[in-house]
Amino acid sequence: MKHLLYGVVLFAGTVALGQMGPGQPQPGQPPQSTPPTFPEGQQSPRQQMPPDQRAPAPTPEATSSDQVQQQITEQFGTEPKLASANLRAEVDEASVVVTGTVTTVAQRDLALRIAQSHAADRNVVDKIKVKQQT
Repeated sequence: MKHLLYGVVLFAGTVALGQMGPGQPQPGQPPQSTPPTFPEGQQSPRQQMPPDQRAPAPTPEATSSDQVQQQITEQFGTEPKLASANLRAEVDEASVVVTGTVTTVAQRDLALRIAQSHAADRNVVDKIKVKQQT
C-alpha cells in the first residue's frame, strides 16, 4: 500500500512539473535541445569512412636471450661511433649487462641506448669503463 501511495505522489509531482509555465517545451520536443549544427533543411555532409585496415602483425614471442645478445653485439660492431670501443653484452632473461671499455662518455651513452633498444623488459646494467672522462 505504501508503494502505491508513493507512486501516486510521484506521478502527480511529475504532471505538476510538466505544466509549470510558458517556458516549457512544446509537445514533441525534447526538454532540452541544442540548436542544429547545420541550417534547417540541410543535412551534414557525409564523409566516407576509410575501409577497415588490417590489424598490425602480432608481436613475435619474446626474443630469446641469445637473439638479443646477437642483435646488440652486431649493432655495436656496425656503429661507426663505437669503432674504437671494446664492448660486450651478456644477456639473460632478466638483464642485459654491458661491459667493456670506451674512450668517451658519449660512446658509453650510445652503447647503453643500443642495449636498451633491444632489451625489451630486461634491466640494462652498465659496467662500461670510460678511459677519458669528459
